[in-house]
Amino acid sequence: MSIFDTAEKRVLSKSELGLVIKHIRELRQWSQGTLAQLAHTTERTIQRIEAGSGASLHTLRALAVAFDFKDIDAFTKPMAIPTDEQLQAAREQFEKKYITSKALKVESGRFLAKLAAESVGDYIEPAFELSREQVVIFAELTDYVREYRDCAELYTSTSLLQVFEELQNLLTRLGDQGVTLRYATLQVLQKTSQPQQELQLMGQVLYIVGFSEGEAPDEIALPRKISFW
Repeated sequence: MSIFDTAEKRVLSKSELGLVIKHIRELRQWSQGTLAQLAHTTERTIQRIEAGSGASLHTLRALAVAFDFKDIDAFTKPMAIPTDEQLQAAREQFEKKYITSKALKVESGRFLAKLAAESVGDYIEPAFELSREQVVIFAELTDYVREYRDCAELYTSTSLLQVFEELQNLLTRLGDQGVTLRYATLQVLQKTSQPQQELQLMGQVLYIVGFSEGEAPDEIALPRKISFW
């Protein structure tokens, strides 16, 4: 059972609704103008809604569609309103499972090759539904990074130049398709056979996440426990 399953459910007030819409917009790193464009309304309307002036049913449905909600009436239905204690419990539960890390930009093909070579494993996934063309390029990048990581020590200085160039080409193609990459790394510790011995450092796992252009977050949540099969 989720902590929020026991939270009170009610229709949000105009001021609460404004805060919720603002929070969702900022999570996606959209400007008020961007949200207005996606919802086919005006920036001034978004400003009034976020300030607590409310909105018509038509506008609230348009906002739900802009946020890709499956239920276009989500903003007019009762929502769970957690207490401060429930929010704190949820925060503590999240921190037990995840670590937040800065979402850093993949600067170049050379830099990506360095990240791959220094990693013992990876997690490479998009954070949104890709188009057919985006899927193909993203898959090519994923395969190339993993193949290079597995045998990076075998490359000569000359052959590395080709690796850098091909990775840069893939990054450029993704950028042209509106996909931006962010990465984070996580040091992985392994339990030893002796309970009293300190944990043994295995290396670092590389996390690369693809975001729609303009929607990359400042932080990425990384799991505290990782299983290697």
